[in-house]
Amino acid sequence: MSTVSLGQLWILLRREVWESPISFKWAPLGLAALIVLIAVVSLTIGARMDADMAFTLDAMRLFAEMDPDQKRLIVSGLLFSSTVLFFQLLPFIIVFYLAGSLFDDRKDRSILFWKSLPVSDSMTVTSKLLTACLTIPALFFAAILLTHLALLMITSAYALMAGINPLAHLWLPASLPRLWSVMALGMLMQGLWLLPIYGWLLFCSSWAPRVPLLFAIAIPAALSLAQHSYSLISGLRLPEYNIGMIILRRLGSGVLPGNANIDFSDGLQNVEFNESLFMSFTTVFNHLLKPEMWLGWLIAAGFLYGAIWFRRRATDQ
Repeated sequence: MSTVSLGQLWILLRREVWESPISFKWAPLGLAALIVLIAVVSLTIGARMDADMAFTLDAMRLFAEMDPDQKRLIVSGLLFSSTVLFFQLLPFIIVFYLAGSLFDDRKDRSILFWKSLPVSDSMTVTSKLLTACLTIPALFFAAILLTHLALLMITSAYALMAGINPLAHLWLPASLPRLWSVMALGMLMQGLWLLPIYGWLLFCSSWAPRVPLLFAIAIPAALSLAQHSYSLISGLRLPEYNIGMIILRRLGSGVLPGNANIDFSDGLQNVEFNESLFMSFTTVFNHLLKPEMWLGWLIAAGFLYGAIWFRRRATDQ
């Protein structure tokens, strides 16, 4: 890709952030502020119940005497658990953004202005996809970093009051470089895993006459219901090939905590939820080696081609 194309792409990515500041910037920052506020309020209530803070400071001293591995597990686990709300909000922001990304330009006729610029339709669609896969997760990740730093500084103040070195007993056990690296890689891999879902949303946004999200949900739901009805009539039951179940399995079996691993071999009752708080480099990279990952990219490429095709013909009428 030429330098000019990269410059255009960078401008388009900045445009997306500029057009949706509340969803992309203020929502994660607001969530970070809420988490820190909850922590401060909880500590304040605890201090009132513990008049001289004897129990709190004694707990800090006992924590300092723990085994280094235990301290690392507790600190990194608490920091990771503080990001669960970010992981829950992020998919909703991305879904609503993609569903309206190409539709809104057609709705307010601003597509005429953007098409007058020396930017190709393929570049525009690519910028929408990269915004969902990179820009939005990056902004959420920045808010997560601020949350971790704020929580560690608050805890460090209590450690100093207890006569404990916060650097040795909090910051080093937190293993921030490793924790942040795993989280950043996990968020990137989650975006790659969900590429066919993102591509489908962009495809629906490029042609839907109204409410693209409704079409994006209704079409797979109707096809899934038709498949299920046919299987009941014919007796040919292959739930692993049902479109609705394939989509649910794709949405649920990512790398982030709280995902569900659905196995259709023994019926729909065999659903295991991943409640682990931790991700690792091994589990993240294992997703990259799955055949479903590569097949999903091919499906996403087809949807993106369709989105570009409809984008080019959006003003032909």
